[in-house]
Amino acid sequence: MMILTSAPLWVWPLLALLLLLGLRSRQERTLPMTVVYLLPAIGLLTLPTLLALPHAGIALAAHLVAYGAGATAGYRLQGRWLLAKAGGRVRIAGENLTLAGMMTLFSAKFVHGAMMAAAPAVLSGWAYGMAFATVTGLAAGLFGGRALRTIMAPRTA
Repeated sequence: MMILTSAPLWVWPLLALLLLLGLRSRQERTLPMTVVYLLPAIGLLTLPTLLALPHAGIALAAHLVAYGAGATAGYRLQGRWLLAKAGGRVRIAGENLTLAGMMTLFSAKFVHGAMMAAAPAVLSGWAYGMAFATVTGLAAGLFGGRALRTIMAPRTA
């Protein structure tokens, strides 16, 4: 309970916003391509955390490999959900992966913050860095692969 009450106040509105966006993604929607172009930037959100780990080189390598695997999966999956692309906009079918990816990244960062406060010695091991990097790399890669598939898709009528 102390972890929940000790979290910074801004964490809870962020969680609410991510949940709202994730739940909305379960419905068919039309997005501006600008949003699609920004999706790969999600992979950069964990970069400062990875660089601050004691074994940053190992963590970055694990993140890159996991990002590649996630991007491959995201690229393939996006083909199922991409309904139309025209006029600087894209129509996407409802899906649960956006919610799962956002909650995975949020949870990983939340757990990392909690570990820093409750058990900082755990963060010094290479296994922790590899686990954190792999989880965040896979989740971020899904967004990157989906963006790539959408950007490369031909325009439809």
